[in-house]
Amino acid sequence: MNKRGKNKLFKRHIYISRVIALACALAAASFSGSALAAQALATNIGIFSDGGVPRQIECNLIASGPLRYPPKAKRYRYVGQVIVKFGISPDGKVVNPFVAESEPPGVFERAALMHVKSWRYQAPRFEGSPVTVDEVAVRLVFDPKRR
Repeated sequence: MNKRGKNKLFKRHIYISRVIALACALAAASFSGSALAAQALATNIGIFSDGGVPRQIECNLIASGPLRYPPKAKRYRYVGQVIVKFGISPDGKVVNPFVAESEPPGVFERAALMHVKSWRYQAPRFEGSPVTVDEVAVRLVFDPKRR
């Protein structure tokens, strides 16, 4: 086997090792509900209506798909950001995401929406009862240097 083949094999081994480690971490987190809260990827503040009164609630992000950088934007090294607003259902799924702001316009919106749709939150609860969060806003930054 030549040097190039060994290097390719080594990279594949590293990739497989990382996938296995991630799978083990996810499996361990799924067996323990309290570990799930401790494994939050991020915490966002959401707003929900409690009898007509708007209230704030912490929303813990527990799963996220990959953020895909648009190929054309990557090729030309565009930098930008998108503010996405959405709701969270009582089972933790993102509902009705939409772009509130985008800079530059027309470049990163689709990637941002696809990324946010892949998110899962810990079921939002207020005083022990599941609630529907009406609005959460997040800012996603796209910078090819941050990869």
